[in-house]
Amino acid sequence: MEFIDIHSHYTWHVDDGIQDLDEALAALKAAKAQNITKIVATPHITPGTTTIQEFNKIILQIGKLKTLAKSLDIEIYEGCEVMLNSDYLTLLENNHYLTINNGPYLLVEFNVTQKLPEDYDERLYEYSLKNKLVIAHVERYFHHHLNENIIKEWIDRGYIIQINSSSILNQGTSHDFAIRLLELGMVHVIANDVHRSSGLRSPNLKETYDVLTKKFNSEDIIKLMYDNPLAIINGQPIELIKIRKVSKIPWFKRRK
Repeated sequence: MEFIDIHSHYTWHVDDGIQDLDEALAALKAAKAQNITKIVATPHITPGTTTIQEFNKIILQIGKLKTLAKSLDIEIYEGCEVMLNSDYLTLLENNHYLTINNGPYLLVEFNVTQKLPEDYDERLYEYSLKNKLVIAHVERYFHHHLNENIIKEWIDRGYIIQINSSSILNQGTSHDFAIRLLELGMVHVIANDVHRSSGLRSPNLKETYDVLTKKFNSEDIIKLMYDNPLAIINGQPIELIKIRKVSKIPWFKRRK
């Protein structure tokens, strides 16, 4: 089983992700061991903070990552993760951001350490006029109570809901919210959000698949970890699917 990751920080020397060439190679080898064959490089871009020089460096470093990954038969695609902060309009004006594989989809995020801003709808709307939005790690924006109504509104407006594999593997509020969203059928994509070559934020999609398929139908999980990510890379529409749980047959009915 192969996996595709549309949210990652393998590109070294550009953000808080992988820090150098050696770690990038180690992380790619870890991805290879997890059967990850396609990766979208999505370095952070922060409106009002990321300079044109830094933006150009991001493009250069993604090119280097492509070359490095080719030796491991991993395909790298351009992208970025745009922080929807209070300066969000400046980035729209200068177009200094990268859509996924130069297609219609754009990965965006809010600050996970803060509450959603009061004008979150406006920020998303302005970017949606030019792009099809993929909202990163949705489960991390709700610190005490999962507001399902907000997420339903986002889905109704055509936004793509992405959750992190690390939230599934680790315990805590984000884990509970990620599983709840899967149970409600409110997830389009599961991505890795790799920041390190080992530890909690390292490549782990195969581990995540193995954990999830104990609870949910494997065909449905494959859609979230391969089919839908591939459609996003190719700029194709994707559908929200209802995730089926694995049926638990009483032991006495399994007896021959």
